[in-house]
Amino acid sequence: MSDHRVLEAKIGTAGVQGTAELLPDADRHADWSAVRALWQQMGHMLDSGVGRVPAELTEGFVDEIAKVHANYAGREVLFCRHVLAVLADVEGEEILDVDTFRRRYEDDRFTAPAISSATSQRLPTHYETIVESCRRLRDARLLRAACHDTRSTGLLVGSACYGRFRNVRGSRLGTAASDLDLVVITEGSDALEELVAASAVLPGVSAADIERFRRRADVFADGLDDGRTVFSHKLGLWGDGTPDPLLPSGVARPGYLLSLHLMTRRVLEYTLVASAPRLIKESAGGRRTLRDYRETAAGRWDDLYDFAGRRHRMPLEGDQVDHGFLRTPRIYYIDEADCYFPGFYQTMMFPEPDLVWDGLDVLPALKAFRGKLHQRVRHESNQRVHTLLRPSFAHVRRDVFLPGIIRLLDAG
Repeated sequence: MSDHRVLEAKIGTAGVQGTAELLPDADRHADWSAVRALWQQMGHMLDSGVGRVPAELTEGFVDEIAKVHANYAGREVLFCRHVLAVLADVEGEEILDVDTFRRRYEDDRFTAPAISSATSQRLPTHYETIVESCRRLRDARLLRAACHDTRSTGLLVGSACYGRFRNVRGSRLGTAASDLDLVVITEGSDALEELVAASAVLPGVSAADIERFRRRADVFADGLDDGRTVFSHKLGLWGDGTPDPLLPSGVARPGYLLSLHLMTRRVLEYTLVASAPRLIKESAGGRRTLRDYRETAAGRWDDLYDFAGRRHRMPLEGDQVDHGFLRTPRIYYIDEADCYFPGFYQTMMFPEPDLVWDGLDVLPALKAFRGKLHQRVRHESNQRVHTLLRPSFAHVRRDVFLPGIIRLLDAG
Protein backbone atom coordinates (compact mmCIF):
# COMPACT_ATOMS: atom_id res chain seq x y z
CA MET A 1 0.00 0.00 0.00
CA SER A 2 1.33 3.45 -0.87
CA ASP A 3 2.25 6.05 1.78
CA HIS A 4 -0.84 8.07 0.88
CA ARG A 5 -3.15 5.06 1.16
CA VAL A 6 -1.60 4.12 4.52
CA LEU A 7 -2.56 7.46 6.03
CA GLU A 8 -6.02 7.46 4.46
CA ALA A 9 -6.71 3.94 5.71
CA LYS A 10 -5.33 4.37 9.21
CA ILE A 11 -6.19 7.92 10.13
CA GLY A 12 -9.16 8.86 8.03
CA THR A 13 -12.43 10.07 9.45
CA ALA A 14 -13.13 6.76 11.14
CA GLY A 15 -9.64 5.20 10.98
CA VAL A 16 -8.24 3.72 14.21
CA GLN A 17 -4.95 1.94 14.84
CA GLY A 18 -3.13 0.79 17.95
CA THR A 19 0.05 2.71 18.75
CA ALA A 20 1.93 -0.51 19.42
CA GLU A 21 1.19 -1.76 15.88
CA LEU A 22 3.42 0.92 14.36
CA LEU A 23 6.30 1.01 16.84
CA PRO A 24 8.17 -2.09 15.57
CA ASP A 25 8.12 -0.72 12.03
CA ALA A 26 9.32 2.69 13.27
CA ASP A 27 12.25 1.07 15.06
CA ARG A 28 13.18 -0.86 11.91
CA HIS A 29 13.50 2.40 10.00
CA ALA A 30 15.45 4.53 12.49
CA ASP A 31 16.74 4.95 16.02
CA TRP A 32 14.06 6.94 17.85
CA SER A 33 15.63 6.78 21.32
CA ALA A 34 16.82 10.41 21.40
CA VAL A 35 13.46 11.70 20.13
CA ARG A 36 11.67 9.69 22.83
CA ALA A 37 14.01 10.83 25.61
CA LEU A 38 13.83 14.54 24.74
CA TRP A 39 10.04 14.54 24.36
CA GLN A 40 9.73 12.84 27.73
CA GLN A 41 12.23 15.23 29.33
CA MET A 42 10.34 18.28 28.08
CA GLY A 43 7.05 16.89 29.37
CA HIS A 44 8.48 15.99 32.77
CA MET A 45 10.02 19.44 33.09
CA LEU A 46 6.66 21.18 32.56
CA ASP A 47 4.84 18.69 34.79
CA SER A 48 7.25 19.56 37.61
CA GLY A 49 6.16 23.20 37.53
CA VAL A 50 8.86 24.75 35.36
CA GLY A 51 7.32 27.64 33.44
CA ARG A 52 8.92 26.97 30.07
CA VAL A 53 11.26 24.54 28.40
CA PRO A 54 14.78 25.87 27.68
CA ALA A 55 15.53 26.60 24.05
CA GLU A 56 18.42 24.11 24.11
CA LEU A 57 15.95 21.27 24.70
CA THR A 58 13.49 22.24 21.99
CA GLU A 59 16.33 22.85 19.52
CA GLY A 60 17.85 19.51 20.47
CA PHE A 61 14.52 17.83 19.75
CA VAL A 62 14.40 19.49 16.32
CA ASP A 63 17.94 18.34 15.56
CA GLU A 64 17.05 14.75 16.46
CA ILE A 65 13.90 14.85 14.32
CA ALA A 66 16.00 16.01 11.38
CA LYS A 67 18.45 13.14 11.90
CA VAL A 68 15.66 10.57 11.98
CA HIS A 69 14.00 12.11 8.91
CA ALA A 70 17.15 11.39 6.91
CA ASN A 71 16.12 7.71 7.02
CA TYR A 72 12.76 8.47 5.36
CA ALA A 73 13.78 10.25 2.16
CA GLY A 74 10.73 10.50 -0.09
CA ARG A 75 8.43 8.81 2.46
CA GLU A 76 6.97 11.76 4.34
CA VAL A 77 3.62 10.12 5.08
CA LEU A 78 5.26 7.13 6.75
CA PHE A 79 7.61 9.44 8.65
CA CYS A 80 4.73 11.50 10.06
CA ARG A 81 2.91 8.31 11.04
CA HIS A 82 5.94 7.04 12.91
CA VAL A 83 6.51 10.40 14.65
CA LEU A 84 2.88 10.36 15.80
CA ALA A 85 3.19 6.80 17.09
CA VAL A 86 6.40 7.50 19.01
CA LEU A 87 5.09 10.70 20.63
CA ALA A 88 1.75 9.06 21.43
CA ASP A 89 3.55 6.15 23.07
CA VAL A 90 5.59 8.52 25.25
CA GLU A 91 2.32 10.19 26.26
CA GLY A 92 0.73 6.83 27.10
CA GLU A 93 -1.82 7.02 24.27
CA GLU A 94 -2.87 3.59 23.09
CA ILE A 95 -4.96 4.53 20.03
CA LEU A 96 -4.00 6.48 16.91
CA ASP A 97 -6.92 8.25 15.26
CA VAL A 98 -7.82 11.73 14.07
CA ASP A 99 -8.24 12.95 17.64
CA THR A 100 -4.71 11.76 18.48
CA PHE A 101 -3.40 13.57 15.43
CA ARG A 102 -5.22 16.76 16.42
CA ARG A 103 -3.93 16.67 20.00
CA ARG A 104 -0.34 16.42 18.85
CA TYR A 105 -0.84 18.97 16.04
CA GLU A 106 -2.28 21.49 18.52
CA ASP A 107 0.03 20.59 21.44
CA ASP A 108 1.63 23.97 22.21
CA ARG A 109 3.05 23.08 25.64
CA PHE A 110 6.60 23.50 24.41
CA THR A 111 6.00 26.49 22.16
CA ALA A 112 6.93 29.53 24.22
CA PRO A 113 6.51 32.33 23.62
CA ALA A 114 3.47 31.74 21.41
CA ILE A 115 4.59 34.62 19.17
CA SER A 116 8.19 34.84 17.97
CA SER A 117 9.81 38.12 18.99
CA ALA A 118 11.95 37.91 15.87
CA THR A 119 9.14 37.63 13.33
CA SER A 120 5.96 38.65 15.20
CA GLN A 121 4.43 35.44 13.85
CA ARG A 122 2.91 32.46 15.61
CA LEU A 123 5.37 29.68 16.35
CA PRO A 124 4.10 26.25 15.26
CA THR A 125 3.82 23.30 17.61
CA HIS A 126 6.36 20.52 17.19
CA TYR A 127 4.09 18.05 15.42
CA GLU A 128 2.47 20.80 13.36
CA THR A 129 5.81 21.92 11.95
CA ILE A 130 6.87 18.32 11.30
CA VAL A 131 3.71 17.69 9.27
CA GLU A 132 3.84 21.04 7.46
CA SER A 133 7.55 20.69 6.65
CA CYS A 134 6.91 17.24 5.21
CA ARG A 135 4.00 18.50 3.10
CA ARG A 136 6.28 21.08 1.50
CA LEU A 137 9.16 18.66 0.93
CA ARG A 138 6.75 16.28 -0.76
CA ASP A 139 5.26 19.01 -2.95
CA ALA A 140 8.71 20.26 -3.98
CA ARG A 141 9.39 16.74 -5.25
CA LEU A 142 6.07 16.74 -7.10
CA LEU A 143 7.17 19.90 -8.91
CA ARG A 144 10.52 18.25 -9.70
CA ALA A 145 8.71 15.30 -11.25
CA ALA A 146 6.49 17.65 -13.27
CA CYS A 147 9.58 19.52 -14.55
CA HIS A 148 11.54 16.44 -15.59
CA ASP A 149 11.18 17.29 -19.30
CA THR A 150 12.23 20.93 -18.85
CA ARG A 151 15.82 22.18 -18.80
CA SER A 152 15.71 23.85 -15.43
CA THR A 153 17.04 23.83 -11.88
CA GLY A 154 14.97 24.07 -8.70
CA LEU A 155 16.38 25.44 -5.44
CA LEU A 156 14.45 25.06 -2.20
CA VAL A 157 14.91 28.22 -0.09
CA GLY A 158 12.99 29.90 2.73
CA SER A 159 11.72 28.31 5.94
CA ALA A 160 11.30 24.83 4.42
CA CYS A 161 15.08 24.90 3.91
CA TYR A 162 16.57 26.72 6.92
CA GLY A 163 13.69 26.35 9.41
CA ARG A 164 12.57 22.81 8.62
CA PHE A 165 10.85 21.04 11.54
CA ARG A 166 10.94 24.25 13.57
CA ASN A 167 9.35 27.27 11.87
CA VAL A 168 7.13 25.94 9.06
CA ARG A 169 3.51 26.74 10.04
CA GLY A 170 0.11 25.50 9.04
CA SER A 171 -3.03 27.63 9.02
CA ARG A 172 -4.00 26.78 12.58
CA LEU A 173 -5.61 29.54 14.72
CA GLY A 174 -6.33 31.64 11.66
CA THR A 175 -2.71 32.42 10.83
CA ALA A 176 -1.39 32.25 7.29
CA ALA A 177 0.47 29.05 6.49
CA SER A 178 4.16 29.23 5.57
CA ASP A 179 4.95 29.45 1.87
CA LEU A 180 6.93 26.88 -0.06
CA ASP A 181 9.73 29.02 -1.57
CA LEU A 182 11.53 27.88 -4.70
CA VAL A 183 13.99 29.54 -7.07
CA VAL A 184 13.60 28.04 -10.53
CA ILE A 185 16.36 28.69 -13.07
CA THR A 186 15.94 28.27 -16.83
CA GLU A 187 18.09 28.95 -19.88
CA GLY A 188 15.63 31.56 -21.14
CA SER A 189 12.09 32.83 -20.83
CA ASP A 190 10.96 30.48 -23.61
CA ALA A 191 10.90 27.73 -20.96
CA LEU A 192 8.17 29.52 -18.99
CA GLU A 193 5.38 27.92 -20.99
CA GLU A 194 6.63 24.48 -19.94
CA LEU A 195 6.86 25.57 -16.29
CA VAL A 196 3.29 26.86 -16.36
CA ALA A 197 2.10 23.54 -17.78
CA ALA A 198 4.12 21.64 -15.14
CA SER A 199 2.58 23.71 -12.35
CA ALA A 200 -0.92 22.81 -13.52
CA VAL A 201 -0.48 19.21 -12.30
CA LEU A 202 0.32 20.23 -8.71
CA PRO A 203 -2.33 19.31 -6.13
CA GLY A 204 -5.16 21.74 -5.53
CA VAL A 205 -4.06 24.42 -8.04
CA SER A 206 -7.03 26.22 -9.53
CA ALA A 207 -7.50 26.82 -13.24
CA ALA A 208 -7.76 30.55 -12.51
CA ASP A 209 -4.35 30.51 -10.81
CA ILE A 210 -2.75 28.77 -13.78
CA GLU A 211 -4.34 31.21 -16.23
CA ARG A 212 -3.00 34.16 -14.20
CA PHE A 213 0.43 32.53 -14.17
CA ARG A 214 0.28 32.11 -17.95
CA ARG A 215 -0.73 35.74 -18.54
CA ARG A 216 2.09 37.08 -16.37
CA ALA A 217 4.61 34.71 -18.00
CA ASP A 218 3.62 36.10 -21.40
CA VAL A 219 4.11 39.67 -20.17
CA PHE A 220 7.54 38.79 -18.84
CA ALA A 221 8.68 36.95 -21.97
CA ASP A 222 7.35 39.62 -24.34
CA GLY A 223 9.02 42.69 -22.84
CA LEU A 224 10.58 42.29 -19.40
CA ASP A 225 13.16 39.54 -19.92
CA ASP A 226 16.34 41.62 -20.22
CA GLY A 227 18.85 39.50 -18.32
CA ARG A 228 18.41 41.60 -15.18
CA THR A 229 14.80 40.86 -14.17
CA VAL A 230 13.37 38.17 -11.89
CA PHE A 231 9.84 36.86 -12.44
CA SER A 232 8.13 36.26 -9.06
CA HIS A 233 4.78 34.52 -8.81
CA LYS A 234 2.64 32.74 -6.21
CA LEU A 235 0.29 29.80 -6.71
CA GLY A 236 -2.19 28.40 -4.21
CA LEU A 237 -1.74 24.70 -3.45
CA TRP A 238 -4.38 22.47 -1.84
CA GLY A 239 -6.84 25.35 -1.92
CA ASP A 240 -9.61 23.92 -4.09
CA GLY A 241 -10.92 21.37 -1.62
CA THR A 242 -8.55 18.59 -2.66
CA PRO A 243 -7.87 16.52 0.50
CA ASP A 244 -4.24 16.17 1.54
CA PRO A 245 -3.40 12.66 2.81
CA LEU A 246 -0.86 14.18 5.21
CA LEU A 247 -3.44 16.38 6.95
CA PRO A 248 -6.69 14.72 8.08
CA SER A 249 -9.83 16.67 7.28
CA GLY A 250 -10.94 19.09 9.97
CA VAL A 251 -7.58 19.52 11.71
CA ALA A 252 -6.51 22.62 9.74
CA ARG A 253 -7.06 24.14 6.31
CA PRO A 254 -4.62 22.48 3.88
CA GLY A 255 -4.11 25.46 1.56
CA TYR A 256 -0.79 27.29 1.36
CA LEU A 257 1.19 29.28 -1.24
CA LEU A 258 3.93 28.12 -3.58
CA SER A 259 6.21 31.16 -3.99
CA LEU A 260 8.24 30.94 -7.19
CA HIS A 261 11.16 33.16 -8.16
CA LEU A 262 12.02 32.44 -11.77
CA MET A 263 15.48 33.40 -13.05
CA THR A 264 17.12 32.87 -16.39
CA ARG A 265 20.71 31.69 -16.24
CA ARG A 266 21.84 35.22 -17.17
CA VAL A 267 19.97 36.66 -14.17
CA LEU A 268 21.47 34.04 -11.85
CA GLU A 269 24.99 34.85 -13.05
CA TYR A 270 24.31 38.56 -12.64
CA THR A 271 23.00 37.99 -9.10
CA LEU A 272 26.01 35.85 -8.15
CA VAL A 273 28.44 38.42 -9.65
CA ALA A 274 29.92 35.68 -11.83
CA SER A 275 31.82 38.26 -13.91
CA ALA A 276 34.05 39.32 -10.98
CA PRO A 277 36.58 37.09 -9.19
CA ARG A 278 36.15 38.99 -5.90
CA LEU A 279 33.33 40.95 -4.24
CA ILE A 280 35.25 44.21 -4.09
CA LYS A 281 34.53 47.64 -5.56
CA GLU A 282 37.52 47.54 -7.90
CA SER A 283 36.26 44.49 -9.80
CA ALA A 284 32.53 44.26 -9.03
CA GLY A 285 31.50 47.87 -8.46
CA GLY A 286 29.98 49.47 -5.39
CA ARG A 287 26.38 48.41 -6.00
CA ARG A 288 24.24 46.30 -8.28
CA THR A 289 20.46 46.17 -8.71
CA LEU A 290 17.98 44.01 -10.54
CA ARG A 291 14.30 44.28 -11.38
CA ASP A 292 11.68 42.08 -9.80
CA TYR A 293 8.38 41.53 -11.63
CA ARG A 294 5.94 40.82 -8.79
CA GLU A 295 2.19 40.53 -8.46
CA THR A 296 1.91 43.20 -5.75
CA ALA A 297 3.91 46.20 -4.58
CA ALA A 298 4.09 44.93 -0.97
CA GLY A 299 7.06 46.16 1.05
CA ARG A 300 8.20 49.78 1.23
CA TRP A 301 11.84 49.28 2.16
CA ASP A 302 14.92 47.59 0.79
CA ASP A 303 16.61 46.49 4.04
CA LEU A 304 20.14 45.11 3.73
CA TYR A 305 22.47 43.96 6.53
CA ASP A 306 26.26 43.73 6.60
CA PHE A 307 28.39 41.03 8.22
CA ALA A 308 28.40 42.99 11.48
CA GLY A 309 24.59 43.01 11.57
CA ARG A 310 24.21 46.71 10.68
CA ARG A 311 21.16 47.64 8.59
CA HIS A 312 21.13 49.88 5.53
CA ARG A 313 17.62 50.97 4.51
CA MET A 314 16.44 52.55 1.27
CA PRO A 315 12.93 53.16 -0.08
CA LEU A 316 11.67 50.44 -2.41
CA GLU A 317 8.97 51.64 -4.76
CA GLY A 318 7.18 49.75 -7.48
CA ASP A 319 6.00 50.82 -10.92
CA GLN A 320 2.75 49.30 -12.06
CA VAL A 321 2.94 47.25 -15.26
CA ASP A 322 0.62 44.70 -16.88
CA HIS A 323 -0.51 42.16 -14.28
CA GLY A 324 1.94 43.30 -11.64
CA PHE A 325 4.63 45.68 -10.43
CA LEU A 326 8.30 46.19 -11.18
CA ARG A 327 10.54 46.82 -8.18
CA THR A 328 14.29 47.46 -8.19
CA PRO A 329 15.94 45.89 -5.13
CA ARG A 330 19.68 45.87 -4.66
CA ILE A 331 21.67 42.71 -5.31
CA TYR A 332 24.37 44.09 -3.04
CA TYR A 333 25.75 47.38 -1.78
CA ILE A 334 29.26 48.36 -0.58
CA ASP A 335 29.19 51.49 1.58
CA GLU A 336 31.76 54.24 2.07
CA ALA A 337 33.39 52.28 4.92
CA ASP A 338 33.92 49.33 2.53
CA CYS A 339 31.28 47.15 4.23
CA TYR A 340 29.43 44.64 2.05
CA PHE A 341 25.62 44.34 2.28
CA PRO A 342 24.17 41.33 0.37
CA GLY A 343 20.64 41.88 -0.91
CA PHE A 344 17.52 39.74 -0.85
CA TYR A 345 18.36 37.53 -3.82
CA GLN A 346 21.94 36.93 -2.75
CA THR A 347 20.77 35.91 0.72
CA MET A 348 18.53 33.33 -0.96
CA MET A 349 21.76 31.55 -1.91
CA PHE A 350 22.97 31.27 1.69
CA PRO A 351 22.42 29.27 3.80
CA GLU A 352 22.94 26.68 1.08
CA PRO A 353 19.64 25.99 -0.73
CA ASP A 354 18.43 22.43 -1.15
CA LEU A 355 19.06 21.36 -4.72
CA VAL A 356 15.72 19.74 -5.56
CA TRP A 357 16.72 19.19 -9.18
CA ASP A 358 19.60 20.52 -11.29
CA GLY A 359 19.04 20.15 -15.00
CA LEU A 360 21.30 23.15 -15.68
CA ASP A 361 24.21 22.12 -13.42
CA VAL A 362 24.27 25.36 -11.43
CA LEU A 363 25.84 23.80 -8.33
CA PRO A 364 29.40 24.91 -9.27
CA ALA A 365 28.22 28.52 -9.67
CA LEU A 366 26.55 28.44 -6.24
CA LYS A 367 29.69 27.04 -4.62
CA ALA A 368 31.83 29.68 -6.31
CA PHE A 369 29.58 32.45 -4.98
CA ARG A 370 29.67 31.13 -1.43
CA GLY A 371 33.45 30.96 -1.67
CA LYS A 372 33.58 34.61 -2.73
CA LEU A 373 31.20 35.53 0.08
CA HIS A 374 33.44 34.00 2.74
CA GLN A 375 36.47 35.56 1.08
CA ARG A 376 34.69 38.91 1.45
CA VAL A 377 34.14 38.27 5.19
CA ARG A 378 37.86 37.52 5.60
CA HIS A 379 38.71 40.69 3.69
CA GLU A 380 36.63 42.80 6.07
CA SER A 381 37.94 40.93 9.12
CA ASN A 382 41.46 41.99 8.18
CA GLN A 383 40.32 45.62 8.17
CA ARG A 384 38.25 45.45 11.38
CA VAL A 385 40.18 43.06 13.59
CA HIS A 386 38.12 43.66 16.74
CA THR A 387 34.67 43.46 15.11
CA LEU A 388 32.79 40.16 15.19
CA LEU A 389 31.79 39.49 11.59
CA ARG A 390 29.59 36.58 10.54
CA PRO A 391 27.85 35.69 7.24
CA SER A 392 24.69 34.88 9.22
CA PHE A 393 24.53 38.46 10.59
CA ALA A 394 23.83 39.64 7.03
CA HIS A 395 20.66 37.55 6.66
CA VAL A 396 17.36 39.20 7.50
CA ARG A 397 15.92 35.83 8.60
CA ARG A 398 18.79 34.78 10.86
CA ASP A 399 16.60 34.79 13.98
CA VAL A 400 14.56 31.85 12.68
CA PHE A 401 17.49 29.72 11.50
CA LEU A 402 18.11 26.38 13.13
CA PRO A 403 21.23 26.57 15.34
CA GLY A 404 23.00 24.00 13.18
CA ILE A 405 22.33 26.09 10.07
CA ILE A 406 23.96 29.13 11.69
CA ARG A 407 27.00 27.10 12.71
CA LEU A 408 27.49 25.64 9.25
CA LEU A 409 26.96 28.99 7.52
CA ASP A 410 29.41 30.89 9.71
CA ALA A 411 32.01 28.12 9.56
CA GLY A 412 32.12 28.42 5.78
